[in-house]
Amino acid sequence: MNILKSITRSRIIVITLLALLSITAAVAQRPSDEERQKIQDAKMAIITNRLNLTSEQSAGFWPIYNEYAQKRRDLHRAQRKIINDKRAEGKTDEQVLENLKEVQEIKQKELDLEKEYQNRFLKVITANQVVELYKAERTFNEMLIQRLKQRPERRN
Repeated sequence: MNILKSITRSRIIVITLLALLSITAAVAQRPSDEERQKIQDAKMAIITNRLNLTSEQSAGFWPIYNEYAQKRRDLHRAQRKIINDKRAEGKTDEQVLENLKEVQEIKQKELDLEKEYQNRFLKVITANQVVELYKAERTFNEMLIQRLKQRPERRN
């Protein structure tokens, strides 16, 4: 009986996750190259401002950060691909659980990546600046989400 409850809960979690991702995908249309560059420039400006980077720190920080951001984007794409390509409909509970395990493995890789790059960041910037980096990223992502929510209204 407990196994059935656990499997049912897992199925509900997967369906809820898929529904949330579908909504996000409907809201977020692919930006053009020009829009993507503007987004990147805005992110750099927010991070530079929040971290108050010196020119020396900036020269060492940005190559490391860009590498980190690309690897993190790749992990997020892989996670979305698993979720989008392997819908729960018509799947057995074992298949759905396997998909969940794949997503969890990617999340673990992301955590490992964050630990690795945190150590690399600390060679160039202070611990306080690393904390500000995470805050700046969160602030930027919240701003971007708000902008994306407003986007369909402007197009209609």
